[in-house]
Amino acid sequence: MSGLRGAYVSGVRTVRKAADKTGLLTRLERSESPKARHVRTLFSIFDAAELARMDLAWWSYPAMRRVEEFLADRPGARVFEYGAGASTAWLARRAGQVDSVEHDGEWVEFVRELLADTPGVKLHAVPATPATPRTVIRSGRAGHTELDFADYVATIDQVGGVFDLIVVDGRARNDAFRRALDHLADDGVIVFDNIKRKRYWDVLSAMPGVRIELLKGATPTLPYPTTTGLIRRD
Repeated sequence: MSGLRGAYVSGVRTVRKAADKTGLLTRLERSESPKARHVRTLFSIFDAAELARMDLAWWSYPAMRRVEEFLADRPGARVFEYGAGASTAWLARRAGQVDSVEHDGEWVEFVRELLADTPGVKLHAVPATPATPRTVIRSGRAGHTELDFADYVATIDQVGGVFDLIVVDGRARNDAFRRALDHLADDGVIVFDNIKRKRYWDVLSAMPGVRIELLKGATPTLPYPTTTGLIRRD
């Protein structure tokens, strides 16, 4: 975590203790105001357990609403997810089956405990391996560029079949997206989080045969808006 981000998270957690003692967090969470409930999430930065308890995915609110509507029309929907976390619990409450792949072994065990009583979820722990001169699937994230994510990306092939919804929110997202297209149902949707980051947008915006809907808005735990993309075949 960067110095600036680390300082922000530390500051929020310090303020949270005081807010909790005064009962402010409870009042915000019980409020009928969407703005108040969003303010409540700001005290839960990087806390997947709290997001899951509040029934939130870490996407923009407009994207959450659109995906919820999409799944409501498809009882028993089949979902695949790159990157496990609070969104896995959120999806499991709305879909028939969720397969989620995660590269971080410690994190996947945390998520496994988080979802212990949640039916319809299968977690796949697939770590990256050291990159070699032949490696073609890497992550652009700092600290991960010398790793090979080929097995991680190929997990969707191992699970097999087609999916109504595929979430790209983990590592090696551009390669994961290309592989996801091979498994997307004809009327399916791919959720691509943080889609406007340059390393993603430069690739996706130039890709033929797809239609991208940008859903920018407030996002749980963050004091600024983000953009989540919904992508369909054109």
